[in-house]
This record gives sequence, C-alpha cells and structure tokens, in this order.
Amino acid sequence: MRFWRLLAVLLCLWGLAGCGALPAAEQSGDEAPPAVEAAAPETDGGLSAAMLEREARTLTEEEVRAAYDRAETAYGWFYLETLPSGPQTQEVDGWTYERVDYPGMENLADLQAYLRGLFSEEMVDDLLAVGGSHPLYRDVDGVLYVLPSGRERDPSKGAAVIQVEHTGETAYSVDVTVDLLDENGETVTGVECYAFPYEFVEDHWVFTDFRMVY
Repeated sequence: MRFWRLLAVLLCLWGLAGCGALPAAEQSGDEAPPAVEAAAPETDGGLSAAMLEREARTLTEEEVRAAYDRAETAYGWFYLETLPSGPQTQEVDGWTYERVDYPGMENLADLQAYLRGLFSEEMVDDLLAVGGSHPLYRDVDGVLYVLPSGRERDPSKGAAVIQVEHTGETAYSVDVTVDLLDENGETVTGVECYAFPYEFVEDHWVFTDFRMVY
C-alpha cells in the first residue's frame, strides 16, 4: 500500500512539471503594442468626425469615401440646407434665429469641433464666417441658433462618379465627376470634374479644399 501511495505522489509531481512553461510574453507580462486608433470617438457625449491617428497610415478607399460623405453633409449645412431647428427663436440685430435641434450640436463649440474633424482650420473659419455680420450659426446664451435657409440641388447636375486617388504618402484626392444635363434634365450634355484633397494634418485627416458639386 505504501508503495502505491508513493507512486501516485511521484506521478502527480511529474504531471505538474510536464505542463510546460508559460509563453515568454505571459512570463514577462509584456503585451503587444496597441494598434493605431483610427476610429472617430465621441467627445463629451457629442459628435466627432475626426479620424485621429498617432501617425499617418494608408487608408482604405472605404474610409476616404466615408469621410467625403460626412464632409458633403456638413458642408451642405452652410451651402445647401442648414441644420434642423425648433420653434424656439431669438432676435439678434433684427434677424430671427431658431434654436438648432440636432443631436450633439448644443452650442457653437460643438459645431466647430465637428467641422475641425473634417476640414482644415482655414476652411472651418471660412464656414463659420458665412453670413458676415449675421452669420448662419451663432451662440445665444450658450445655445446654438441658426438662420434657417436652404436651396434645391442644381437640376442641371445629374449622377456623380466618385473615385479615390492616392496622391502622396499623407495625401489622397477624392475625384468627383458630375453629369451635366440638358434643360429637360434627361440628356447628358457633358461632365464637370472636381478634385478634393484629403490630407493628414497634425494628428488627423482633413479636406483642405471642398465645395458643393450640386
């Protein structure tokens, strides 16, 4: 009996030794370096369009196309149709402003931060200056208000073809070709071409030139 107990103990000890050592990474506690964060995080519960990077990397066509779509929408808030607004109004210098009713856009700083995630600083300054002495968007008592305005898309413009071109180590171009239509809006009579540079500036990707194509 004593022999069998001793044999069982020896077998247990041999089994523990045979489990093998932990991988080197687990022994040292070292971890692989985290990947570059390319997602656009929300800030303070609001919207964020910024694609933040520690350093420039190669983007996929889908990423650049998605950035273009967001930029087209945001640019349209100034040159196509302003942000939606509610019934609350404020008179400022004889102009009737309406309170913006859009998630994440509580004040002018929210709008400015969102735009900076899409466009260069110079472009953001130009957008916020639209309207001159009576800008489209302004803070009233710390709340974002807008002078509602809008227009229809240009009926002489038809379908658009969008292509992404890698133009440099830290630069892309979004090339847009728009069909020009006859007065009946049916027959294509020509095309109009645009090229919008998308570049890595400081720590994020932005458009350094942009306009509405419709």
